[in-house]
Amino acid sequence: MMKLCKAILIICMLWCAVSVAQNDSINRLEKVTLLANTTKKQEELGLKKVELSVEQVVKNPTNFTELLRYNSPIAFKDYGNGGASSARFRGTSATNTLVLWNGVSINAIGNGQVDFNAISASTSDNITVNSGGGSVQFGSGAIGGVVQLNDILEFREHQDFDLFTSYGSFNTTSNFFKANIGTGKWAVKVASTYNKSDNDYEYLDTRYKDENGKALKNINGNYKNYGVDFSLGYQFSSLNKIYFYTTKYYGNRLFSDGLPNPSAGTERNEDFNQRNLLKWDLSFNSFKQSLKIAYLTQEFRYYGDKEATEYNFGKSNQKLVNYDLSYRFSNYLRLKYTIAYKVIDGATNDLESRKRNGFTLGGAVFYVPTETLTTSFQIRRESNSDFSVPMSVSVAAEKKLNKSIVLKTNLSTNYRIPTYNELYWPVVGNLDLVPEKSKQLELGVDVDVNKLHLSATYFYIHIDDKIIWLPTGGTNLWRPKNIQKVVNQGFETSLSYTLRITKNQELLATSNYTFTNAVNKKTEDNLPFVPNHLLNYNLEYTYKKISLYAQGLYQSKVYTTEDSIDFYSIDAVRVLNTGINFTLFIKENTKLVLGGKINNIGNNTYYFTNLRPMPGRNYNLNIHYKF
Repeated sequence: MMKLCKAILIICMLWCAVSVAQNDSINRLEKVTLLANTTKKQEELGLKKVELSVEQVVKNPTNFTELLRYNSPIAFKDYGNGGASSARFRGTSATNTLVLWNGVSINAIGNGQVDFNAISASTSDNITVNSGGGSVQFGSGAIGGVVQLNDILEFREHQDFDLFTSYGSFNTTSNFFKANIGTGKWAVKVASTYNKSDNDYEYLDTRYKDENGKALKNINGNYKNYGVDFSLGYQFSSLNKIYFYTTKYYGNRLFSDGLPNPSAGTERNEDFNQRNLLKWDLSFNSFKQSLKIAYLTQEFRYYGDKEATEYNFGKSNQKLVNYDLSYRFSNYLRLKYTIAYKVIDGATNDLESRKRNGFTLGGAVFYVPTETLTTSFQIRRESNSDFSVPMSVSVAAEKKLNKSIVLKTNLSTNYRIPTYNELYWPVVGNLDLVPEKSKQLELGVDVDVNKLHLSATYFYIHIDDKIIWLPTGGTNLWRPKNIQKVVNQGFETSLSYTLRITKNQELLATSNYTFTNAVNKKTEDNLPFVPNHLLNYNLEYTYKKISLYAQGLYQSKVYTTEDSIDFYSIDAVRVLNTGINFTLFIKENTKLVLGGKINNIGNNTYYFTNLRPMPGRNYNLNIHYKF
């Protein structure tokens, strides 16, 4: 692997040298728009990215897991509909997927994961899924990929409102409202979301019945949650802007016991999250600076009995100061410097307060030797109060062969710091753990021909000191250990195609496919909960004011144990959803759409976790009003 990385690095350097040698004086003329259009892209150079639109959000309004499951390359392991849900990005563990809110990590301090059924994403203005390593930009945990939730404030004079409400089977309702206002100097956004469901769907698996021979139901699975967002921006000038973002989330859900006796479930969980961010952007001469100050709190309360008043809890808070400074020598060369300081503090009813400090220095060089070649070199070093953290490095390049084809490559090293649970959990916590370290390679191509976009990427991930939980000495206790070398490799593809059939007819198709082979190099066994094949697709046909669409998902057979025992495996998943939207009114910035959707139209029995069946055929009606 290291020989391959060195070879590719040498090729990239020679590529740059040849390109520079061939570059004449005409090509060196300044073009003001070149860097402005590519600054953000340069920092994610060589990586695959998927952006989700508002239209995709309203087609999957129930929870964030469903939105990503049908529109991104991420596989999920969730404990039934509405239950705890964690990502398996490129076959990595849940702690190797990083989730950012306006650039700030919101992964839980305790277990290092994100429960995607406990996030309100519908009020975000921009949702982006970045595949591949990102520790050099975002720090610990960015190995499989990064999911970004961003709020966008616009200062232009405008008033935009967005209202969505839906109601469906199992007394399920999903709702959100967004208001974005700009006055030229001020920008304001107010948003809220509310979701609720009895979630008492009938299990289709005929192997299990109640004492009367009737089908079982998902008892004790109901949930409700709401979120409120407020963002404010002020523009001193076009080069000097200040922003404030705040959001609050509350979730309350019960946990079904699943099969064979869902009525035995009595557990309840509450989540309380508060996030605050102050940001200042200033540009002067060839400099551009950005200062972020963030304060985040997270709390959960777990009730073994939903009727009880006593509970187990976990609380944490995170304080962050991040300063970026970049200097543009020309439209062909830019330098960036980053300094950050973070303090996190967490405690549970069984664990006294623990504090961790981290100080980060980073630097980057972005060089555009020709109009068809962009390169970057980034480095990051974190000083952590608990660990010796490995340095992160990224080398990337993109070469435009012609108007339609772009070649991409990215080499990076990434890391994940052990979580509080892994270190301090009573009895089984392991203070001898060290950070996970990865070496990663991306080789990709993007093809754009007319209305067709195709992106294909080969990925290779080698993780050392992988942390896993293992049984201890013939007991029922499980303890985390650094014992594995893991290799994940495969390829990802994404496709989008728009066909204008006639003036009033249009066909839109999008798809994501991932092949993953994840192996524990110590045992040569496949890692559990990693599907070899994952495919989702969306087809939409529009005729005047009517749109018909279909969503499909295929996930290959999944083994739940490392020794790949068929008895404990989960069968392949095949699900098809279909829906219709009718535009009742459209004029200038006003649009009213009435929609309906049938989920799991084939009424198939399927699971993502053993003994936790997903819903059969179910229905949804919705109204979407933009004005």
